[in-house]
Amino acid sequence: MKQANVDNTIKFIEKKTEYEGKNKISKLHISKLSKNHKVIGYQEHKKMKALESKKRKIFNSRVFKFRKKILGIIIVASIVFVGTYLWQKFYNPSYVQSNDYNFKVESQNLSNSDVSTYSSIVKESIQGTLGVKYKVNVEQLHKNGSLVFARGYFNIPDKGDINFDMILKNYSPYSLKVNGEEYLKK
Repeated sequence: MKQANVDNTIKFIEKKTEYEGKNKISKLHISKLSKNHKVIGYQEHKKMKALESKKRKIFNSRVFKFRKKILGIIIVASIVFVGTYLWQKFYNPSYVQSNDYNFKVESQNLSNSDVSTYSSIVKESIQGTLGVKYKVNVEQLHKNGSLVFARGYFNIPDKGDINFDMILKNYSPYSLKVNGEEYLKK
């Protein structure tokens, strides 16, 4: 091994000049530059290269390439959701879903004293609201919560029986319908 490098001697003078050439920094003269060129520092150049590589990475990503398709899908989906919401709101009203355990048993039949009280209220309010002096007959009364529903008729001699539906709420007239027209609505 010692004999392998005997003929290959290192010339120190040549190496010295080679090193001197590498360490020599050439100065950039401003006079040689034209007015259109700008000298960029090393740190700024490094930052610009990093930004350019980030931009290239973003521009080459799949999300950026398919951004128009993704935006279109989002817009179509939002239009469908808004359309279904409006459809259900205005054209197809939703009914309240009830469970069996929410119902409670209430008697819709009224006692005799309640029947006479509600019948007299119905007769007086019909005669007062419509201004009729004829006999008012109440055929059916039933209660549902705080509302009392009454159905009956009054007889006009020339025209015959006129049917009515009335709703009482807390012992006062709430609604009165005669021949499909509302005469009293609170």
